[in-house]
Amino acid sequence: MRLARTSADREQREWPSGGEIARLVVTLVIATLLQTTVAPNIRVLGANPDFALIIVVCVALLKGSEIGAVFGFLTGTLVAVALMEPLGLSAFVFVLVGFLAGRYAETADLSAGYAPLVSAFAATLFADVLLAMAQYLLARQVPLGFFLGRVLVPSLILNTLLAAPLYLVVRLWLRGAGDLRVARAL
Repeated sequence: MRLARTSADREQREWPSGGEIARLVVTLVIATLLQTTVAPNIRVLGANPDFALIIVVCVALLKGSEIGAVFGFLTGTLVAVALMEPLGLSAFVFVLVGFLAGRYAETADLSAGYAPLVSAFAATLFADVLLAMAQYLLARQVPLGFFLGRVLVPSLILNTLLAAPLYLVVRLWLRGAGDLRVARAL
């Protein structure tokens, strides 16, 4: 018995060209610099913006799950090294976020325009809960009320609001200004 293949399965997956890789590397460096130098100095609603997470979501929405996962791993690793955090935890979370956001982009209709907002909201919720669970497993417990009121809710609001402008900038940078209105063929 042979299962019917969708057009996406038949389509040959293409990795980025040299120019696209260069743009992704510049995006990676900018995400790391924003997260390590700018984000710690900005505090809105009691939360710091997570530029790296939002940019991983933007790249995954534009380039798909495989590139999103690789970009997430590299971003998480560079941010952890730059901030001297435990190596691997943020890389693991960012790989999952990049892959899931990319899968969402591959399977959903993104023409409505709210995909970056929904994706950033879901990614922030997912990442913060995973990181809180890791902290719990490392015996660094934080009261649930404090986590919800002072960490999760402000982060959700701030990252969701930052998602739209960052998505536009990343989209212009990775795709170019010429094809902003071009719909992706399914």
